[in-house]
Amino acid sequence: MQKRHIEVQGASLPSEVIWLSPWEAVYKGVRLFLVREEGHKVGLRVNSRLVEVSWTLPVHRYQERVTPPVRTSVAAQELRAPMPGLIREVRVAVGTAVTPHTPALVLEAMKMENLLFPPAAGVVAEICVTSGQAVEKGALLLRLRPADAD
Repeated sequence: MQKRHIEVQGASLPSEVIWLSPWEAVYKGVRLFLVREEGHKVGLRVNSRLVEVSWTLPVHRYQERVTPPVRTSVAAQELRAPMPGLIREVRVAVGTAVTPHTPALVLEAMKMENLLFPPAAGVVAEICVTSGQAVEKGALLLRLRPADAD
């Protein structure tokens, strides 16, 4: 079986992909079968060929370049505003399991939208802001609890 690799950069897969089931799709009249999925890579069987497709989103490229800071145990349970701004979007809900690579909030500051990530892995225990709310630097945005505290 021949294998080919395709790299896709962008926000999503082409809109022409029609999913018939979780493992079968049609793209421009060609049937595709999902063989495996690993992170940002999927293996597709097209006729007798295996095609590996990987995609990179802007947030993935950002996360590859940064290392989450090490925080004290108390600070690791709270996400605070790094600067004054306006909450544009809350991307998590209470009870959501998160990691330091989960985009949790979008904060607009100085006409730029900034993705804010939780300081540690855990479960969102409390969200202290709503979309459209103005916050000051240091304001508590959300609180976590350890994932094993259930």
